[in-house]
Amino acid sequence: MRLRRHGSTRHIRRRAAALALFALGCRGRTDGGIDGAVAIGVGAIPGSPNYAQVVEGVEMAVARLNEQTGGPRFRVQLPDSSARSAVRVAQLLRDTPSVIAVVGHPESGNTLEAIPIYADAEHDGLDGVVAISPTSSSPRLSGISPWFFRVSPSDADAARVTAQWVLDSLGASRAAIVYRNDSYGRDWARTFGDVFVRGGGAVVMRDPYLSGVVEWDAYASQLATLRPDVLLFPGDGDDALALMQALRARGVSIPFIGGDGTETMKQHAEAAGARYVSFFEEPRASSKEAQYFLPTYRARFRRAPDMFAALSYDAALVVGRTVINGARTRSALRLALERVGNGAPSVDGVAGRIAFEKNHDIKGRTVVITRVPGTVAPANAKASGAQP
Repeated sequence: MRLRRHGSTRHIRRRAAALALFALGCRGRTDGGIDGAVAIGVGAIPGSPNYAQVVEGVEMAVARLNEQTGGPRFRVQLPDSSARSAVRVAQLLRDTPSVIAVVGHPESGNTLEAIPIYADAEHDGLDGVVAISPTSSSPRLSGISPWFFRVSPSDADAARVTAQWVLDSLGASRAAIVYRNDSYGRDWARTFGDVFVRGGGAVVMRDPYLSGVVEWDAYASQLATLRPDVLLFPGDGDDALALMQALRARGVSIPFIGGDGTETMKQHAEAAGARYVSFFEEPRASSKEAQYFLPTYRARFRRAPDMFAALSYDAALVVGRTVINGARTRSALRLALERVGNGAPSVDGVAGRIAFEKNHDIKGRTVVITRVPGTVAPANAKASGAQP
């Protein structure tokens, strides 16, 4: 945070804006841009992984919202294509007057960097704008800012449910954990390990990795020696495939469970039999909103939606529904979202009902443990809170 220069032009503009809004009897940005439409921003770095799916989800939600007659019109506000950091994306969107809220960021690390910008912490929230992440799941995000919400469970919830499922459904007693060496991987590994050990299991390997600088054969060699009952992998889909290939080259077969960051491995036949954690799976989406979203998405994009598209749709939808119900400034929207499912009706989403906890986490979202189709037989039992 840099020091405020009280004589700066920017500070004078902000103070003038605050006084003008006070005189109008309101606080925060209004709901119209140059074209009179309410903008929902896409909080993701252009060209980054899953950026396209986030954009598609928001576009679908905006089209859905604009089906309603008599209310405000909505549009999508993309970040400038030159933005190469989460902070720069956040600055551009926050400083666009027509943006009422932002959907993003999809990654926990980028979200943590961007939250102070969206909250306008430098100026005590004067130009703060709500950010609703579709998929950021770090436990550190729970209650981190009054301007931040999310529509996915936290890693702590996902790891806890997964550990219990491994104990109950797989009957595993010896687990190995290979995790990406960042906040996501470390949070997953810590919570999974704690729950697994409390349930009577033993963690026989807990090793970090760095993407792009890994000799996967070394990990495969250690796993071949240890022969654990299950391998947990909170990392990336491409890295998960690389480790599975190294294990296969050594003739090692271990039940494999990837964290929610490994969903892309389902597109590869060599991942057959592996499982991964997700917060959305098309076959299990049965809500009224899913009945609209799923066929419409397929018709428009010629493929099935993934977790990023579906949850970005949900995030944009709850923003739009709340604006339609009367929250026409940024500050009013923030306060109104806190009441969704807490005095005000919850909102029907693709992945289920949307309501927020006091810490702005999503209420009651299910963790899904999904098996990649293949020849390995699935487990029969279910853990509380999980849908394998």
